[in-house]
Amino acid sequence: MYCKIIFGWLLFWGLSGALQAQEDALRDREDTLRVTLELSRRLALENNESLKIAEETLHKAEGEKMAARSARLPNISASGYALYNKNELQEELYLPTQVFDPATGELVPNLVLDPSGNPVPGPDGTPLFQSYAYLPLDITLRGAALAGVSAEQPLYSGGRIAAANKMAQLGEKMALTNRDQERSRLLFETDRAYYTYLAVQSKLHTAREYKALLGELVKTVGDSYETGMVNRNEVLKVQVKYNDAALQVQRAETGLKLAGMSLCRLMGLDLHTPLRVEDSLHIEDQDRTTRPSASATERREYRLLENKAELARENIKLVRGAYLPQAGVAVGYSWLMVDRQDADNFSSHGLSIMATLKIPLTTFGEGKGKMAAARAEYNIREQELLQAQKLLQLENEQARLYLADAASRVEIAREALLQAEENRRVSKDHYELGMEPIVDLLEANAQWQKAAGDLTDALIDYKIQESNYLRVSNQ
Repeated sequence: MYCKIIFGWLLFWGLSGALQAQEDALRDREDTLRVTLELSRRLALENNESLKIAEETLHKAEGEKMAARSARLPNISASGYALYNKNELQEELYLPTQVFDPATGELVPNLVLDPSGNPVPGPDGTPLFQSYAYLPLDITLRGAALAGVSAEQPLYSGGRIAAANKMAQLGEKMALTNRDQERSRLLFETDRAYYTYLAVQSKLHTAREYKALLGELVKTVGDSYETGMVNRNEVLKVQVKYNDAALQVQRAETGLKLAGMSLCRLMGLDLHTPLRVEDSLHIEDQDRTTRPSASATERREYRLLENKAELARENIKLVRGAYLPQAGVAVGYSWLMVDRQDADNFSSHGLSIMATLKIPLTTFGEGKGKMAAARAEYNIREQELLQAQKLLQLENEQARLYLADAASRVEIAREALLQAEENRRVSKDHYELGMEPIVDLLEANAQWQKAAGDLTDALIDYKIQESNYLRVSNQ
């Protein structure tokens, strides 16, 4: 009965190995994307949405700077209006007359006077004249046109134009720094995703190798059990370890898929794009040297906060300028033409010059309140700058020390792997000679797998810490 069970297990493991080999062959035939660190970085810089947003923010700041600069120049505009309206005006007019007064030598109204010399009023109460002039009026208007050009030039704006230009320049610098910071952050995230994928891929390879070793051990122990050299308990111990190794392979395969999706997202590719990373994890001797600590004032984050403080200082000038006198001048030239049907056209043109001066008298505390708020904003930015300087310096020191610590971990993990490999070899030889139980051999194999995984983790951590150090040092 036990022999049948052992034979069934061996048949199952043999079929599993054949199916695994078939899956590997099919996977190799797929149209996969061969990825390198340089390719992943390039695709991330080309396709990442966050970096595109940073680029558009820079373009926006450049446009605002151009608009602020134009405020110093005259505002020149031209206008034109045309009207067509056929309006006939027909009316008979009776106009009062005047007569010459020899005593004064002037024209006086030709009024009707009563015996006492007072004007005689008519039915509507207005004075009556002795004679009236008859004037028939027949005018037809066909349209009119008005055109003009004007130029407005600010002379004094309380310093608001200069402050707005300075703020626009700072905005452009901040957008440029933000783009560089986003690019550095994206490269770091891409490096971390790439090395994480490489680490999981390496662990998957180790897990499969460990599973294959246990598979061979299962066959060996099964043969020994058939000949009566070992008991059934030894076979079960190996089976438990083999099942655990199979579970580790499954977990590593799932982790590899998720790591690939994360890397594809950063590169701007479809999440299910098949990837193949053919790279080796190693560090050069010169990479293990102690790196200098970067200065906090050279960090892009510090420059952004510094620009924000300068922006708040210029905003104080902008707020103050709104409550100072404003002066400007405007020059215009206009032309008017009226088209009449039965008479000569009427036209007029001329030059006009206008100067303006606005002096604020009182705002009932509005200006004082806004100035206090602007100064408080500037003080907040200054305190944030001081706080950030200490935090950034701490982060720089952490990045340097973590990198040195990661290099030390690599050396320790390498030594541990060499010792684990030697221990596994010796334990295997002793087991084959009957000098060690199967438990010791399984433990040696488990220690070898753990040491291989620890070395992979140490190498990946070093690469990630190196990328983080380059990020904080603006390299």
